[in-house]
Amino acid sequence: MLLLALGVGLFLSTQEQRLGSSVWPAYTADAVASIEIATRAERYALVREGSGWTVRVAGAEADALPTPADQSRIEALLAAIAHNRPTQNLGQAPAAELAGYGFSEPLVRILLRPVAAGQAEVLLTIGRETPTGAALYAQSSLVPEAVLLLDASILHQIDKPAEHYYDYRLLDLSTDEAQHLTVSGVSNIQWELERKDDAFVFLRPDSLKGSTVSSSEVRLFLHNLQAVSADSILPKNDRQPAGRPAFTLDILMPRAAEPLRLEVFPAGEAEQVFGRSSRHPSGFLLDRDKAKNLFRLAFDMQWRGVITFDSARVESARIYSVTGNQTLTVEKSTSGWEDREHGRKVAGLDMALWRLKELRFEAEPTSKLAYPAVQRLSLELFAKDAKVLSTYTFYADPRLPADQCWLKVGAEEVYYPVGNQIIEELQGYLPPRPVRP
Repeated sequence: MLLLALGVGLFLSTQEQRLGSSVWPAYTADAVASIEIATRAERYALVREGSGWTVRVAGAEADALPTPADQSRIEALLAAIAHNRPTQNLGQAPAAELAGYGFSEPLVRILLRPVAAGQAEVLLTIGRETPTGAALYAQSSLVPEAVLLLDASILHQIDKPAEHYYDYRLLDLSTDEAQHLTVSGVSNIQWELERKDDAFVFLRPDSLKGSTVSSSEVRLFLHNLQAVSADSILPKNDRQPAGRPAFTLDILMPRAAEPLRLEVFPAGEAEQVFGRSSRHPSGFLLDRDKAKNLFRLAFDMQWRGVITFDSARVESARIYSVTGNQTLTVEKSTSGWEDREHGRKVAGLDMALWRLKELRFEAEPTSKLAYPAVQRLSLELFAKDAKVLSTYTFYADPRLPADQCWLKVGAEEVYYPVGNQIIEELQGYLPPRPVRP
């Protein structure tokens, strides 16, 4: 009996596989030239154009520009169709009965046009739910007039508005290939960078011309630009603002005749700002805080490193906390850092030294420091034979932002505002304060 049940199950499974492969399409995005979709609310087409996809809404004005489409969502649609094959073929139904299955007013109709010449297009029609609600009646042009059953869960994957397929990225940008960046304000160029080998240098402003740019800041700037998405796309060209943009970015890519362009206009009192780009020339709306985070000053882009030392030469270090009157002296060994006075290993100090070298000044340095600034902590690094490599002194100052402190390097009378998290990290290595009797 068990063998019979298994045999029946295998037979039904095989029949379902045969049903799916013979009556239902399974396309990848590379095999499709266009997908026309009609829902109860609208009609639109996903069209392969050049190297990408666009969304074209039926009934749009003749001069309306197509909106770039998100290819990953098109691939998800095709995967949903391919993986949700019919579970049953109910056979052909008389034409007079087709309306009863919901085919005269379908929930969704999808027309797939293949790339290959001579290959027939496929029309899928999704009718109403079955009385149990577990399945949908459907038709496929691969088996005309046959009534098929689909699992009802497919509906939420294919019944989507045109906006679902919009590509909300501001630019189609490959961050590693950017060659030339120009940021302009309302009246003039704010800064201009050009790639030299694997790094960037300033072309403008003149005060920074030829100086080194922070590679990490450029990467972060381009990454943020790539990651930010518009809140909504404006497919019609009827909301162009007056006046000049507050922020314009041009990015020249290799072998490109024209740069990629992004323009953001003043927000005024609105919660969203208007923007347009070479990818969305009709415009888009962007949250004002998102737009603000896109802007960078020349100061933000310059190399602002404060500390340089050769980590390989560091053999020992001393941390001294003024406020706690605590001192820690550690020495490097083959197994790591050791606090020999207290007989313990000190883990993680290499990472702290790496973060120390990554410190950047957050505003212009000063040559004088006065009350209420007070010294919090000092760090000395030593080479072999206890030779001093460098000394770093940190000062707390309530006049600075809450997350900043002053840093003095060596004997030079220059104080840099830097992030103060490094103080807490270094202080965490200090031994406990002695308990007073």
